Amino acid sequence: MKVTVVRAGGVAGMVLTVEVDAGELDAEATAQLTGLVDACEFPETPPAATKGRADTFDYELAVERDDGAVRRTRFGQGAAPPGADALVAWVLDGPHGHRHVGRW
Repeated sequence: MKVTVVRAGGVAGMVLTVEVDAGELDAEATAQLTGLVDACEFPETPPAATKGRADTFDYELAVERDDGAVRRTRFGQGAAPPGADALVAWVLDGPHGHRHVGRW
């Protein structure tokens, strides 16, 4: 399983992409990630984005399962679907991901 979070916007207009591959994690981290993914909802109609509003972030969250199935959602700061905040925080704030920073 791979989880990718893209955070864009904010004052500087930066884009941060972090990808976590469960195949590179130890058993404890894999269990944490799996639990967070399982608790996350992926609505068919995503919440509104905040693009264009000053000092806010937009997020894209994608989960690719080992069978190739992909679940994806986009949302604005403060409008995450249930479970997404915890998963996004774990990916962005943890030491497990591969990071790339760019400009919007």
